[in-house]
Amino acid sequence: MVTRRIRYLVIGIVLLIPFVGLAESNTGPVALPLDEAIALSLEQHADIRQAELELHIAQLQLKAAWAQSTIPSIGLQVTPPQLSASGFAEDIEGIFGVGVSLPWGTQTNLSAEITLGWNRVTGEWADPGWGITYVQRLDLGQLDAGFEELTAKQQAVSDAEAASERARHTVVLDTIDAYSDLLSAQAQLVQAQADLKQAEVDLDAMKEHVEAGLKGDASLLEAQLAVLEARIILEQIETAYATDKETFGRVTLGISEAYEPIALELALDNLTAAAAELIDDEEIPEAAVLAAREVQAAQETLTDTKDALRTAQTDALPELSLQAGIDETGWRIGWGISLDLFEPDRFVEIDIAKANVELAEVQLETTQEQVANSILNQQTALRRSLEDLERLPLEEGKWVLEEQVMHAKREAGTISEQDWEEFLEDKEAFDLSKDERAASLLLAYLAYRDGLGLKLEWEEWLQ
Repeated sequence: MVTRRIRYLVIGIVLLIPFVGLAESNTGPVALPLDEAIALSLEQHADIRQAELELHIAQLQLKAAWAQSTIPSIGLQVTPPQLSASGFAEDIEGIFGVGVSLPWGTQTNLSAEITLGWNRVTGEWADPGWGITYVQRLDLGQLDAGFEELTAKQQAVSDAEAASERARHTVVLDTIDAYSDLLSAQAQLVQAQADLKQAEVDLDAMKEHVEAGLKGDASLLEAQLAVLEARIILEQIETAYATDKETFGRVTLGISEAYEPIALELALDNLTAAAAELIDDEEIPEAAVLAAREVQAAQETLTDTKDALRTAQTDALPELSLQAGIDETGWRIGWGISLDLFEPDRFVEIDIAKANVELAEVQLETTQEQVANSILNQQTALRRSLEDLERLPLEEGKWVLEEQVMHAKREAGTISEQDWEEFLEDKEAFDLSKDERAASLLLAYLAYRDGLGLKLEWEEWLQ
C-alpha cells in the first residue's frame, strides 16, 4: 500500500514538472532590447521574404538564360513505319541531335545530328546518315540582340538585390521608429504613475490639513478631483500603451508573448561625432542621387526609349542570313537577304520615338532634382536632431534655474497653485523629451545614410 502511494506520488511529480516550468516561464513580461526587436522584425517581415524570393527567381532566370545560350540541347526523334496505299514502310528511323544557340548576332545556331535506320523486314541496320548545320541570321538593326536578354537578366538580378536591401533598410527604420514611440509611451506611463502617487500623497496631506482646520472642504474636493484626474489619465495611458505594445509585437515582431521595451543606451558622443562628420559636406554626392531607386527607374525608361528610337531608325536595314552544312553527301552553303522596301508609317514612328526620348530625359532630370531635394531634407532633419541634442545641456540648466525661481515665487505667494502645476507639467514634458532626442538622432542618422545609399550599420549603435 505504501509502495503504491509512493508510486502515485512520483507519477504526479513527473506530470507536474512541465506545468511548473510553464508557470516559471510566465512570471512576467520579458525584456526586449531594440536590437532583438529588429532581428525579429527582419526574420518575419513579409516585404523582406517577398524581396528575397524575387531575388531568387531573378537569379534562377539568369542561370536559365546562360544555360540556354551555352549548354547544348540533346534530342531524340523516332519515326515508326508509315502507312500508305501500298502498306507499311519497312524502315524505322531515329534521329539523334545535339544543338546549341549562342548569343552571337541576332540568332546563331549550331547543330549536329545522326540518323539511324533499321529495316524490320531484313533485320539489318541501314547506312547511318549524319549532318552538321550552322545557321546565322543577322538583323543589321539589332546587332546586339543576342546579348540583350542576358544583360536584362543580369540587370534584373542587380535590381532585385537592391530591392532586397531597400526592404531591409525600411524595416529597420520603421522598427526603430515604432520602438522609440513605445519608449515614449512607457515614459509617459511611468510619469502618470508618479503623478497619481503624488496626487494621493497630496490628498492625504490635505485631509490632515482639513482635520486640523487649516484648509476648507473646497480644498479637499480639489485634491480628490486631482486624484481622479490622475487616475483617469493613467488608465488612458495604460490602455494606449498596452494596445501599442500588442500591435507592435503581433504585426511587426510576429510574437504574442508579453514583453517590455528597454531604454536605449547609446554612445551619444560617438553618435554625434558620426552624425556631424556625415553632414560636414554640404554637397550631395552625385552617386547617391544616381543610385536612388527612382532615378534608376527613370534612367531605365530613358534607355528603353533610346533603344526604341534606334530600332525605329534601323528598321529599314536588311536582314542577312547564312546557312552552311555538311553531311555524308557533301557540303552546302547558302545565303539570303530580306528588307522592307516601303512602310507608310515609318517616319511617323521615328518622330514618336524621338518625342518619347525627350520626355524620358525631362522625367529623368525632374526625378534627379526630387531625389536630391529629398536627400537634402534628410540632411536638414539630421542637422536639426543633432542641434537639438547638443542644445540639451543648456536647456537642462535653464529648467533648473526656472524651477528655483518658480519655487521661490510659490513660497512668496506671488504665483497660484495652478501656475505651479502648469510649470511642473511643462517640465515633465521636457524631461520626457530628453530620451526621445537621442532616439530621434539615431533614426535621423540612419535615415540619412539610407538616403545616401550607404549601409545602415545599425548594429554598432545598439551593442
